[in-house]
Amino acid sequence: MQAVSLGVILVPTPGTPVRVSTNTNLRVAQMMVRTVPGYTGRTYLGLAGMNKSAAGKPGVIRVLSEPPAHGPQDGEDLPPNTQGQGNLLAPSDYWVDADVANEGVVITCYIA
Repeated sequence: MQAVSLGVILVPTPGTPVRVSTNTNLRVAQMMVRTVPGYTGRTYLGLAGMNKSAAGKPGVIRVLSEPPAHGPQDGEDLPPNTQGQGNLLAPSDYWVDADVANEGVVITCYIA
């Protein structure tokens, strides 16, 4: 697999989710999301329309814990399709939100 770094996806305004990628043609086999050491707040991975502040957190896939200064970072791996179908995940379908302005997550994608 080939790794493709989308880098740090920053959220300028908490409560206003940021799209992981604006490239709607990008398809990947796997997407790895990790917190960033040194950041202080929780981050959220979700779908369009996610609302981290609502009681039921609609659209939120995963709440990522505050990152530690060292050691393993919290994260989520969106796995490859188990049917062996190749690059089916669209990073543009996913959104990130944060509790602290100008914080976010690092995203790495893998293309088969």
